[in-house]
Amino acid sequence: MGRMRGWLALTVVAATGAGIVLSPPERARADVPAVGAAPTVSSLANMRDGFKWGITHSDVINAFNKQGGLWDQDYDPLLRKAQPGVQQQALEADRDNKKAALERSYVRFVTPTGYDSTDLKNEYTYKNNEALLEVERQGKKRYFFFIGAEPSERLWKIYDEIPMTASGPMGATFAEAVNRVQGIIGVVGRARAADPSNGLDYTTVDWQDGQTHLRVVDRSKHHTVGVVLEERATLNALPQLRSNKAEDLMAVDPSIAAATRSDISDPSKNAAPAPSSSAKPKKR
Repeated sequence: MGRMRGWLALTVVAATGAGIVLSPPERARADVPAVGAAPTVSSLANMRDGFKWGITHSDVINAFNKQGGLWDQDYDPLLRKAQPGVQQQALEADRDNKKAALERSYVRFVTPTGYDSTDLKNEYTYKNNEALLEVERQGKKRYFFFIGAEPSERLWKIYDEIPMTASGPMGATFAEAVNRVQGIIGVVGRARAADPSNGLDYTTVDWQDGQTHLRVVDRSKHHTVGVVLEERATLNALPQLRSNKAEDLMAVDPSIAAATRSDISDPSKNAAPAPSSSAKPKKR
C-alpha cells in the first residue's frame, strides 16, 4: 500500500473502465450513517497525509504553522530561490498570511454559518460540539471536521474539494476521479446513486478499512469532486453524538398551533346574543 503515498499526484488513469454501475442507496441521513457493504481494503491510512484520528484542532494548526511545518515546507524552497529584498519579503508575507488564515478559519457550529449554503451543509450539525478548520493548499481545499467539547474535541473527518480539470490530479470527470482512486487502492468501490431523502446528496463511491471510511463524491455540477475520509468509530456513533436535532425553521409555534386547532370552537360563536339596544321594553 506504499503506492498510496502522494496519491493526489498520480496522473495515470486506472484501467478499470470509464463506466460507473450504481447500486441502490443504503445510507440513512447524516445522523444515522451506514457504512454497510462498502468494499474493504487493507489500509487507507496513507490517504490521511499523516493526520491521525482523534487529534485536536490545535494539533492540526500546529502541523501547518510550526517552524518546519507544512507551510514552511511549501515556502522554504521558494525562499531559497528568491532574490533577497522585496521578492523574499513578499513570499514570507504570503506564508504568514496563510498561517493566520488557517487559525481564523476555525468555526464551531453553534449558530448558522456560511457553510449552510455550500455542498458541505449536510456534513455537520449544530449544537452538537462540532467544528471545522479550512485550508487551501496544493490546488485543493481541505476541511478538517472535529467533534467533542473543547479541549477534548477530536478530528474525525477530512474532506477535500478538488477541481475537475483534465490536467488535475483527479481528471476532468467523476468517472476519471473514481478510476484514479480505484487504481491507487486496487479495489473497485461501491457506487450508489444520489438519494437526498436517504442521506446521499450526490452520487458516491466508497471503500473502508478497519478504521476509516472513504467516499468519492460527485460534485461535477460545481466542477469539483469530493474525497472524504471518516473515522468509522465516530461515524457509527453519530446518532448518539448528535443528540440535538435540527430545528424546523418552518414549524408553527406551539402556541399558534393550539390557537388555530380545528377542534376548538370560537367561544364568541357560542355565546348568547346580546340584547338589542332598540328592543322595546316589556309592558308591566
